[in-house]
Amino acid sequence: MQIGLNESAGRYQNKKAMRILLACAAVCLILSLNVDGYFPVLHTPAEVIRSIFTWFHLTFAQLFHTPAALHYYDITGEMPYYGGVMQRVRLMAMTFLCGALMALSGSIFQTVFRNPMAAPTMLGVSAGVNAGVLVLVLQFEFAATTMMLYKYIYCYIGAVVMLALVLIMGKISSGKGRLNIFDMLIVGAILSQIIGAVMTYYSYAMENDLALVYQQVSAAIEMDTSKEAFLFLGGVTVLSLVPMLLLRFSFNAVGFETDDSRSLGIHAYGMKIVTMILGTMMIAAAMIHCGSAGMISLVAPFIARGIFGAEFRRQFWGNLLIGGTLLVVCKDIVGMIPFYGSHIPLGTIVDFVVLPLFVVIIVSQRRIWS
Repeated sequence: MQIGLNESAGRYQNKKAMRILLACAAVCLILSLNVDGYFPVLHTPAEVIRSIFTWFHLTFAQLFHTPAALHYYDITGEMPYYGGVMQRVRLMAMTFLCGALMALSGSIFQTVFRNPMAAPTMLGVSAGVNAGVLVLVLQFEFAATTMMLYKYIYCYIGAVVMLALVLIMGKISSGKGRLNIFDMLIVGAILSQIIGAVMTYYSYAMENDLALVYQQVSAAIEMDTSKEAFLFLGGVTVLSLVPMLLLRFSFNAVGFETDDSRSLGIHAYGMKIVTMILGTMMIAAAMIHCGSAGMISLVAPFIARGIFGAEFRRQFWGNLLIGGTLLVVCKDIVGMIPFYGSHIPLGTIVDFVVLPLFVVIIVSQRRIWS
């Protein structure tokens, strides 16, 4: 009886926390839509709603070739704010989706490694993505800034190769049906250092203009919000999120010992491999579009775990909301800071905003533990 009451109270607290989280995320997103740039352009909610409705109307008209598709220029003449609002909507949607993918990827890796301080970067995935960007810039030089498809191909090849090397080494050292987490971490750290040394060499050896191109592409200073970019990111999101959504009820088993998970009828070894591949897809796609903002993948799962507990099923939606909202807030801060020549890289602002938040969380939890 007491157990049932505790479970009911726990579910009530989780629902209450989710409602509060949804309200906070909604407020942040509404503010993000209505304030644009470091010379703030204020858009009223009516302008935003009308612009979004008009966009849906035009998109439908263009898909089905109705006469309304010919009135685009008339509409923009009547609504001079339309272009700015829709660019803001696309930028916010892209940023939120990247933050959500980062947070869920971090939660996956923390569960697999059974370590709350784990992050996708621990296996060298981010180093693989950066290596892909380097090869892209060396091959295509100044044209690399506009080659989204090739950026996806090169960055995913780099990320998958890094993950494959780490998994192979972990498999060799662990034996059949097991993964030696400690050995995988060591291999990931060594490979990351090697790639980092190579990238440092090339960044000094490059000409100044080409080095600036590499920095622009790797940091995603100008976020691409084209239809092609949304198509690529949307495809990866569906391919990675849907399997995790289906696995969320049994995913906790990967944190058990192998024998314990087998006794529950769950093949944890195979699930670890699959989920790490899905997590790699998520973090690689997010880094391709918004650069190195990996602190989101560490801090957002930490916050979600503190709110919803250790069960992955309850953390799933919380990670998406927290990660997406945090990255949108950081992106808004980037837009409000004037910077010579371009914007400050998003990853820099993420470190300045999220790291103090992480320290506060750690200190408060240590007080609770003591």
